[in-house]
Amino acid sequence: MTKSDNTSSVAVNDESLPQKQNVRALAPFETLLPQHMLSGEIHQIQSAANIDSVFYAEQFLPPKVLEETMAWLQTIPDYLQTGAECRANNNGLNEEEMSLQHNGKWTRLKHARRKVALFDGTLSSYDLPPILQRMANTLVSIGAFPSSNPPNHVLINEYQPGEGIMPHTDGPAYESCTATISLGGSDVIFKLRPRKNYAAHENCDHTLNNQQKLDIILHGNGSIIVFRDNAYLEHTHEISEGVLKETTEKDVCGNDLAGGTIVKRGYRISLTFRSKK
Repeated sequence: MTKSDNTSSVAVNDESLPQKQNVRALAPFETLLPQHMLSGEIHQIQSAANIDSVFYAEQFLPPKVLEETMAWLQTIPDYLQTGAECRANNNGLNEEEMSLQHNGKWTRLKHARRKVALFDGTLSSYDLPPILQRMANTLVSIGAFPSSNPPNHVLINEYQPGEGIMPHTDGPAYESCTATISLGGSDVIFKLRPRKNYAAHENCDHTLNNQQKLDIILHGNGSIIVFRDNAYLEHTHEISEGVLKETTEKDVCGNDLAGGTIVKRGYRISLTFRSKK
């Protein structure tokens, strides 16, 4: 694959967005992957689990891009609902109008302590910010997503030490592929479990054998995990809530099969890319 010149710096506070077709044509970032490709031979997780289509790279983007991304994240405004917006909501805004109010802003979740920022490129008259569009284009260029269904939806989660996310699936609103980039410096254990155990998932781990469980250490300095197909459709994923440190389990952790590694939880930001249908 011939790579175009993409060494230009990230525009942290670029207010002059190009036209939609130009934004989508932004050059992908250089990566730290061999041949700038996600490789089944190098990156596909091999474990005892009967879960395929999981890929992981501890180092994905160059430090300069990570630094500029962290700086850009500091420029995302908080969502502050005005009295007029509150009245408008009560008067029945449609789903897209509600989404536009929150789009591109930090929002504190009601059902969890963490805050999130959503960037939905499928909304009318809205482009992904250039830095996120370049990352989306990079995910296509490395083979994580097909060019026919590129990422157009980005969810950013900010995790304080010990915060996690409950077992869930990303659902049928998206194509069956998710890619998450981890920033902020802290490592966590990402857990995939059979979807059929979803209803009783909190208490079902002791009933599962090693062929049914897959854990991955997500390193917090620019790692990437991609899961699709069987891993996406037939499994839930989670990060344990209220845990400051965990120990990897032998033959369960795909990038630490020997087990016994203590993973201490701290501050972390995840950028999750999906292709919304």
